[in-house]
Amino acid sequence: MLCDICGTDVAGGEKTCPACGHVLKSSARESGRAKEKEGERARPRGAAPLLDELDPEMEEADGPGAGLDLEEEEEPEPARPVRTGAGVSVPVFTLDPAGLRKLLAKQPDIVEPGLSIYAEKGRPVGAGYPSAVGVIDLLARDKSGGLVVVKVGERGQGEELVAATLQRIGWVRKHLGKGKEKVRGIILVEQAPENLSYTASAMAGTITFKTYRVAVTFEDVEI
Repeated sequence: MLCDICGTDVAGGEKTCPACGHVLKSSARESGRAKEKEGERARPRGAAPLLDELDPEMEEADGPGAGLDLEEEEEPEPARPVRTGAGVSVPVFTLDPAGLRKLLAKQPDIVEPGLSIYAEKGRPVGAGYPSAVGVIDLLARDKSGGLVVVKVGERGQGEELVAATLQRIGWVRKHLGKGKEKVRGIILVEQAPENLSYTASAMAGTITFKTYRVAVTFEDVEI
């Protein structure tokens, strides 16, 4: 056969041109087939092809690893715009129960106007108040002087919130209200559970349910 580069007549069986050293096409094809066979022997029968052995057009269209069920990290819930007066949109964010408890300790009146943290000897101690039936998220007094037990619901909780709040109301009524002061409860939930509609109706006057959300507003600064 003839060399592709210099045209020298090369005897059969030779892999390179004796004149210019060029690797003959027939030799290159044989070498490629040998490598393919070696790769097939190395990979078990029925095994999936390696990524670099896949159809290049398919890889380019779908991208490496396309179609694989990869677990993605859950992203936080985005802000939801809420319209408040005069067509103004206000971004609203979720707040976890622990964050809400910290907020209540600083601003109890955001739950109800006139609400203040329960105090003993002039010192406010109602945030995370300990009791024999469990910690009270916020023990407060309303503007009329009545005692208020505030319970922050965890996600997924339902009727057990009512039982836990009633226990705390009973304990406060017995040990702090001396059986004479009016004691009521407020349960704060991110979303009102559907199965609490009848329970809430039966507890009217004793327990109030409220949902909560946190909004961010911006105001211009006068200079």
